[in-house]
Amino acid sequence: MYLTREQKWELTRKIGLFGLSDLRKLAPIGDLGYENGWYPPFWSSTHMWLDVMLPRLIMKAFWEQKEKYGFEVEGHSTGWAKTDHHSCCKSLSLYWHCDSSG
Repeated sequence: MYLTREQKWELTRKIGLFGLSDLRKLAPIGDLGYENGWYPPFWSSTHMWLDVMLPRLIMKAFWEQKEKYGFEVEGHSTGWAKTDHHSCCKSLSLYWHCDSSG
């Protein structure tokens, strides 16, 4: 289940308290949704912080910290021609998706 708006605001509050230098302090993070929506032309400026910047900053921090903290990525693909990709880092309860059918 994707993060609700309230959960995104709670995550924003945690980032305000702990920053992004150690994502383990934010865990459990939750499901950030589809990467496709974090980049133009799919996003709208109405909720730019919650729906675009927040997940992008978390994922940037994740990839930077992956080696340091030993985060592991697991995933599987579903859908037509296996183009719907689901990924997670279970130690952070962090989930994200990508539709590569385009």
